Amino acid sequence: MHTQNPLAPSRLGPELYGPGKVETIGPPCSQVSDETTREAYERGGAAGIQEKEDEENPYPEGTLLAKAFEHGYLDGQKAHR
Repeated sequence: MHTQNPLAPSRLGPELYGPGKVETIGPPCSQVSDETTREAYERGGAAGIQEKEDEENPYPEGTLLAKAFEHGYLDGQKAHR
């Protein structure tokens, strides 16, 4: 009878690491330029500095631009204080 070492990785399941094992979440955002992302961040930053709570995120939920706006908004709030 062979005893499996609990510290050694099991070969029973799929490999989790290695070439070709990286998956992306959601659609690729290759159409979004760094300039557009920076503009979304700065727009959020300006709203955060002015503490405009009524200004909603103008970008579609879950997109790279929406995240950039959110990060800018939070950083703008921190800079304002």
